[in-house]
Amino acid sequence: MSTFKLGGKRVNWLFWALLAMVFWGLGPIFAKLGLVKSDPFTALLIRTIGVFAALLLWGLATSRLGSLKEVEPRTWVLLLSEGLAASVVGHFAYFHALQAGKVSSVVPITASYPLMALILAIALLGDKLSPGRGIGAVLIVTGIYLIQRF
Repeated sequence: MSTFKLGGKRVNWLFWALLAMVFWGLGPIFAKLGLVKSDPFTALLIRTIGVFAALLLWGLATSRLGSLKEVEPRTWVLLLSEGLAASVVGHFAYFHALQAGKVSSVVPITASYPLMALILAIALLGDKLSPGRGIGAVLIVTGIYLIQRF
């Protein structure tokens, strides 16, 4: 597990969560503007090339590319499957939705993916539905309804 220090202090999970929130909030704005003069396939391809280039440079700069040799075949299959499901199919659908709809309508629905993950984790992984998770699921559905309705 890698740690990150900022100003000599170890950065905690809250920093990373807030940073993710900011950039995940910024991403749809760039995507919506970019989709004005691009189709979803081209937009996704450009996005993927940019992500690949950034990760390659990061890996080279930090000498982490060698870690790929240590990954087991099953892990490769699972992570490639995640990439195809989330980054290819999911983002392709997301870009189509962004191109046709309002960011303020599309993003709350797509950001409710934890609800789908909860349902699939119960069905496929044997996770248990606790009262808190059940209430959370109801709140997600209620939130989507309220955002779309009003």
